[in-house]
Amino acid sequence: MKLNPLDIYNKEFKKSTFGYNTTQVDEFLDDVGVAYERLLKDLNNLQDENRALKEKIEDFEAMEDQLQNTLNSMQNTISDRIEQADNEARMIVKEARLKAKKIKENAHDEVLSEKRKLEQLREQRNFFKIRFQTLLESHLEMLKEDDQQYLGTDLDDFNDASDFELDLDKEADNNYKLENDFANKDESSQNN
Repeated sequence: MKLNPLDIYNKEFKKSTFGYNTTQVDEFLDDVGVAYERLLKDLNNLQDENRALKEKIEDFEAMEDQLQNTLNSMQNTISDRIEQADNEARMIVKEARLKAKKIKENAHDEVLSEKRKLEQLREQRNFFKIRFQTLLESHLEMLKEDDQQYLGTDLDDFNDASDFELDLDKEADNNYKLENDFANKDESSQNN
């Protein structure tokens, strides 16, 4: 049975002999009704407050779920970005190594090419040197032959003539010395 304050206020009891004092019973019922009414108001207030708190809890739980989802999403995004950055860094390092290797290979190839060119130039220089030397010797030989043909004398005869001229020069020098020695003796004897 559900009771409300009006039920308590309007409750009437049958009268009997030797029963309770009706005034006291009525006063007591009035006090119980007032207390019961206060309790019902408090109960309603508590129920309203409980509902409001439940709504707040639900809001907080929704906010917590949203924050958790945002946090999870951010963690996933951060993890994805870190993984992406790691992959990009690996790719950059890999590309840099490949480029460095290619540059090194190109430099090595260039060095080998330049060495080959240098060797070819040395060979060409030696070839031209030998060829030029042979050509010069050939022309010198031709000049000797031409000289002999046009002059009509042998170079040995020319050398003999040179030797004869040298002998004449020596003899003239010797005669000059003898004349000087003789002149010096003459002067020294006149001075004494």
